[in-house]
Amino acid sequence: MKTLLFIMQLIPTLIELIKALEAVIPVGGQGKEKLEAIRKIIESTYDGAKEVWPVIEKAIEAIVTLFNKTGVFNTTAK
Repeated sequence: MKTLLFIMQLIPTLIELIKALEAVIPVGGQGKEKLEAIRKIIESTYDGAKEVWPVIEKAIEAIVTLFNKTGVFNTTAK
C-alpha cells in the first residue's frame, strides 16, 4: 500500500517530466532515451528510487501509452 500511495503522489510529477521531455525532444522513436533520462532524474533526487523503479517505469509506460492513444503526443517519427 505504501508503494501505491507513493506512486499516486508521484504521478503529477511524472506527467510534468514526461511532457517537459516531449516538449524539448518531440522526435518519435526516442522513448527509450527519454525513459532513461527520467530514471536518472528520479534516482538522483530520491534515495529510494532504485527499489521502486520497476513500479515507476510501469506508471510512466501507462501515462505515455495514454498520451499516445489520446493524441496528446504525436507518435509519428520526425
